[in-house]
Amino acid sequence: MTYWQHLKRLFGSKPKTATAQSFSLTVQKITHVSEHVRRITLGGAAVRQLPMLRPGGCIRLLFEADGKPLQRPAGAEETLLERPFTVRFCDTNMLLVTIDVMLGGHLPDGPARQWANRAQLGEEIHIKGPWFSPALKASTDWVLLGGEVPAIPAIAHHLEALHPATRGVVAINNSGMSENILLSKPVNMEVVWNNGRFASLPQLLQNIPHPAGSPAAWIGAREQDVAPLSQWLEQSLGVPDDALSITAYDNQGPADVLRAAS
Repeated sequence: MTYWQHLKRLFGSKPKTATAQSFSLTVQKITHVSEHVRRITLGGAAVRQLPMLRPGGCIRLLFEADGKPLQRPAGAEETLLERPFTVRFCDTNMLLVTIDVMLGGHLPDGPARQWANRAQLGEEIHIKGPWFSPALKASTDWVLLGGEVPAIPAIAHHLEALHPATRGVVAINNSGMSENILLSKPVNMEVVWNNGRFASLPQLLQNIPHPAGSPAAWIGAREQDVAPLSQWLEQSLGVPDDALSITAYDNQGPADVLRAAS
């Protein structure tokens, strides 16, 4: 299998056949963090079966083929829609896991956003997981974080996990100032919001100042931008293979994680 065939297989957005066990959770709390951020806390006894669950990991919300939340165990060979989300907070003692759903941006709504808009307390949904993204390489001169609006929860996690002395740039491809939110970050991490100035994430990343030295990068990009961004980051910005991670985002959330060295 070629590298580009591997990308296509990883980042395809078609419904997947369910093979892993699903777990039933219910909506415990809904918080409107901002106009475009819906924070949803899920909970239930099934959290006990997820001992590796931790912030920064990924769980997949499961939906029927018609977009309704799955409220029954997933069949072994059943075709379902899977929408992955970054775990923002979790409490395995209280059996709670929290995700942020981005409602703004220039990407179209799909089952996950529609569910987040109408979810009710006590409503059931089945999940899979967790999965884990590769950590940012620590031994670099600076850090670049970039992404589309749906990537903001993952970017927020990476920012919170950085050493306080880390320097670098965060670039987010949003369509307007109403989507700008306050991010907790090291003092030397500069946040750049596109606010509609550039037509795409690649253009934004190529037109912002870049500190000197060797960077580590995590990028949450649209599927069609993954290949050109990977090439630009490696060849023009000089990101080492083992310090580059790109996540492809479809119109709902992250499709999968690719480490450029793989």
